[in-house]
Amino acid sequence: MKKCVLLVLSVLLTAAPLLAQEWKSPHSLDEEQNAPAVLLPYPKEVQWKKSKLPLGKQDDWKLEGKKEKMISTAWRGFLSALPAGKSGSSMLCRLVEDAATLPKEGESEGYTLQVSKKGVEIHAAHEAGFFNALQTLRQLAAGGKSLPCCKIKDWPAFSVRGFHHDCGRNFQTIESLKRQLDLASQLKVNYFHWHLTDHPGWHVQSKAYPQLNDPKNRTRDVDDTYSYEQIRELIKYARARNITVIPELDMPGHSSYFNKTFGFPMHSEEGMKVLEKLIREFCKEVPTKDCPIFHIGADEVRVPNAKEFVAHMSKLLISLGRTPMQWGGPRDLPVGEHSISQRWGEGDRDPNSSMDPKSVHCRTIDSGMGYSNLFDPAMLVRRWFFLRPCGVGKGDDRRMGALICNWPDMRVDDKSKIPLHSAQWPGLCAMAERAWEGGDANGDGLASDMPAPDTEAARAFKLFEKRLAFLRKTLFKKEYFPYWTENAQKWTLIGPVPEAQKEQVRAKVLAGDYSGLNTCDAYGANLYFRTKPSTGFVGMFSGTKPGACVWAVLEYDSADGGEQPFMVGFDAPARSSRRYSGVPKAGDWSQCETRVWVNGKEFRNPQVYELAGKNRYMSDTWFHPANENPLADEEVWWAHKPTMVPLQKGKNTIIIEQPYKGEFQSWGVSFIPVKP
Repeated sequence: MKKCVLLVLSVLLTAAPLLAQEWKSPHSLDEEQNAPAVLLPYPKEVQWKKSKLPLGKQDDWKLEGKKEKMISTAWRGFLSALPAGKSGSSMLCRLVEDAATLPKEGESEGYTLQVSKKGVEIHAAHEAGFFNALQTLRQLAAGGKSLPCCKIKDWPAFSVRGFHHDCGRNFQTIESLKRQLDLASQLKVNYFHWHLTDHPGWHVQSKAYPQLNDPKNRTRDVDDTYSYEQIRELIKYARARNITVIPELDMPGHSSYFNKTFGFPMHSEEGMKVLEKLIREFCKEVPTKDCPIFHIGADEVRVPNAKEFVAHMSKLLISLGRTPMQWGGPRDLPVGEHSISQRWGEGDRDPNSSMDPKSVHCRTIDSGMGYSNLFDPAMLVRRWFFLRPCGVGKGDDRRMGALICNWPDMRVDDKSKIPLHSAQWPGLCAMAERAWEGGDANGDGLASDMPAPDTEAARAFKLFEKRLAFLRKTLFKKEYFPYWTENAQKWTLIGPVPEAQKEQVRAKVLAGDYSGLNTCDAYGANLYFRTKPSTGFVGMFSGTKPGACVWAVLEYDSADGGEQPFMVGFDAPARSSRRYSGVPKAGDWSQCETRVWVNGKEFRNPQVYELAGKNRYMSDTWFHPANENPLADEEVWWAHKPTMVPLQKGKNTIIIEQPYKGEFQSWGVSFIPVKP
């Protein structure tokens, strides 16, 4: 939480309003701190006992009760966390079909789980509840030789907790998607939004129009098509993990391949006839029970027959037994009367804020809390942790929940790097926590301006980060997980000041003389001053315009001295449009004249870049040749190796000068101490 002391020099300071200190965790932080196991998402109610139940080995366990597909899948997952073989013990997990122990709102996915010295007993009303309970049991078993005895009563705050992949721009294999569904399901994520078509091509098998699958009508992944057999296979795989797949066939925009293939646009009379045939084919191949929601996109496009187009497609889908779904942002076609609205852009609203719940007039899913391809890892996690899905503490019939999206619009050659460049897994963890647990506390603004260490908000976030760190070593040990724990380091910020006064102010800052300057306290390892337009100009100085400069001063204690590793970054390229300041020149920290001093001596950037001084894109590149050049690791600071910073034993003074050159720049500082 920034505490500003207004003095005389700056004319450019526009700080975020001081935030209330009363943010409250939806669960007891003392309970979480003393918990004998790491649970994410954190349960509604939990009572920890002092005793433990030995875990034994796989063959020691017996499952008694319902054994439907979903339950069998979850049970195999639990057993996989145990060593193979038999220890001679006998362990029983008993499933009891029972709704009496849960409130009405928790019946569909809720459960009670009790671990005692006698074994494990789970009560639930439905298969999904048993599945979720077994995921919790698997987490209780992670990394130990025993199960902590406990009683857990749990259910989700929101019915929709989902994630999205754009496979229309960058095709991902069924095997890769299965792996991701497996991981997501262990966090009780229950929807997968599968974006199947976009400008580069129609990647769904078409029996009616095979020319759509012709490589000549595609611009990326030209030989890759999902057969209906593969689509049904993935949907079946997801359902066994309590995940419903929402396929999206984007129309009438994002469809360059369609114009190329047929010679007319989707919204034309001829185009609508083609689409109708394609939708009927898809719905015939994929049964309603497997795919009840059908997404038609309808985003970022203007057509003269907008209402007629939406009404026609929605009516068709309803006649086929499907619920229509559309993007519901300010640049999209009007959402149909019977459609689910997926909100992603809130127009002129404060980007630091959750959605206004009064603006929700139909069934709505919130995707406006942060795309993983826009924000850097820390901002992404903070936003999903502190903001409220649909602006409320728990869902209802209209406010359905949240869905985190990944849109790597640029061409990607190595698809395995998508979760690295867009911090997919840390963001998904934060979404899963908030959408399951809910919570009425207003965290608006906390994402871009970390709370002071003595607040409940800071303590809650620190404990959450400990759970992230554990999952990084366990569940995600084979995945890219680009997130490093914030710490309570306190910064003094000076400015913003006009560029014309930079040299004058620099001299005072280096001399440790802050008299006559604007000074602010800020906390954490990631400082956000003002992000790009695509992220809504989020930050502590969100109203400041380019042509300003800020200094960040840190007093850092080093126990040993010597070179120590830090993750260091000063800009984050949008993985959708590549817009950013570019790869630093040799010795520089950025292409925005960033400078660093350590104990009074200027410290030049020791990183070596093959693309030094290149790839500066001051505007969006969606239809620019640059979007066809895959992103290099060195363009993304969190994909670098740590920077070794020379420190002396004891107290060190680190000064960072960060100018604001243009709205292409994510203006801020990331300076994160990490373990060697």
